[in-house]
Amino acid sequence: MKIDAYLTQHARKSPSRIALEEGNHYISYKNLEDSVNDIASSMKEFRHCRFAILEELGIKYVKMLMAVYRSDNIAIPMPIEMPVFSLEKIIDSAKVTNIITTDTLYSKYGEGFFKRFRTIIVVSDDKPVRFVRKEISVETNHPELRLVLYTSGTTGTPKGVMLSDKNLTTNAAAIVEILGLSADDKAALVISPHHAFGNSIINSHLMAGSCISMGSMKFIGSTFKLIESGVTVFYGVPSTYRILLRYPDRFKNAFSNVKIAASAGGGMTRQIVRSIKELAPNIEILPMYGQTEATARLAYVPKEDVDDYIETIGKPIPGVILDVFDKDGKSVGPNITGELVAKGDNILLGYLDDEIATKRKIRDGWMYTGDLAQKLPNGYFKLMGRKDDLIKIGDHLVNPREIEKTIENNNKVSAVFVVPVSHELMGTAISLMVVPEPETDIDTLFKFCRKNLPAHLYPQEILLIDHLPLTENGKISNRLIIEEYQNVKNSMQKMCS
Repeated sequence: MKIDAYLTQHARKSPSRIALEEGNHYISYKNLEDSVNDIASSMKEFRHCRFAILEELGIKYVKMLMAVYRSDNIAIPMPIEMPVFSLEKIIDSAKVTNIITTDTLYSKYGEGFFKRFRTIIVVSDDKPVRFVRKEISVETNHPELRLVLYTSGTTGTPKGVMLSDKNLTTNAAAIVEILGLSADDKAALVISPHHAFGNSIINSHLMAGSCISMGSMKFIGSTFKLIESGVTVFYGVPSTYRILLRYPDRFKNAFSNVKIAASAGGGMTRQIVRSIKELAPNIEILPMYGQTEATARLAYVPKEDVDDYIETIGKPIPGVILDVFDKDGKSVGPNITGELVAKGDNILLGYLDDEIATKRKIRDGWMYTGDLAQKLPNGYFKLMGRKDDLIKIGDHLVNPREIEKTIENNNKVSAVFVVPVSHELMGTAISLMVVPEPETDIDTLFKFCRKNLPAHLYPQEILLIDHLPLTENGKISNRLIIEEYQNVKNSMQKMCS
């Protein structure tokens, strides 16, 4: 069964139920179904072709996404929050020659951007679907391919993750089960729908027949207003919660009726959990872990274990098997560090037009996540950092994530980032960048490091920064950590000159 089939199912059973909200606009399941059919009918001559989708988060985006599915074509959402040159890089990489967009964005991006496409479909509220150009060509794609999501990870190199209908429905069903979603729920979607987390929210709530209220984090006032509109499930990456928690009174009022605060896209810290519970004591906090290659989710921490196991990723979601392998591909015992691997019907088909990367990612039926982890005796899993994060200091192989967590969990700071820097004797040493709290004191941090870290991990310097070094899709990036450090150092040098 396809995701858009659930839309049809709910349109028949509960036609007047609200499916999507966007500001003061809303659309019922019946009207959404009709719009999807209208758009899909314009694409019926195309046979399993790649279609880029260029639209911001909103009702039109969901209409177009479902229409591509309904017409049995392949959706490639453009991460519109990225600069134009990044989108062009993705389009060239995906070899996509068809695009569906809106009047507004067609005018915004201009003919120079769209000249590369042989087919351009434009959707608007008050006009019929129209073709700017139309050229049907034969494409040979993976027979199960339905969606391509682009991920740059921490390297900055875009890779197209190929997902099937089975991937989408399997993962959505697991999320519905874990969160206990029903038609009575209302989700707040304030993160990008073009990436795995946002996409899974759309899939899960359309499957459950519930309402999705869509907004953004651009204006804090409107975000809190959205949450206050009857939202029962809120989703965010850790930085989303950090931003909202800066306004404790608004947070307390807005989240008073929210049942579940779900997170992904990075580890929730003990401090964030504690702050949420202080302001909204009745809320269920549900941290989740995943990758784009897993159609979003792989593991979660059950609500009853959040206090004791927030430093872990918990246990596999329904339908997923997790394990930890050594460098020879053998399963290791509890409390031994190796690479986290996964199996399940939500695991990607492969990378678009990249057999080499696919073979590196999927071996003997297992997906290699690139994350270092340990199995705990209770069956939970604990991340130990990324394989490619490790830093060589003298003859020590160091995991910067462990250092960051040690400092964050024992000091009044918002976030800590380890930066590898050159050292005359050891080759590499570390500096720290810290996003401070009001009580943060640099001398106290130095004293803590001197007392609790081995000598080779004593930081060369500690710099305070005022924001998180995030990629366009809200992830912490090693590349951006180093870039931010260099920017801070350059600014300091200019001030001194």
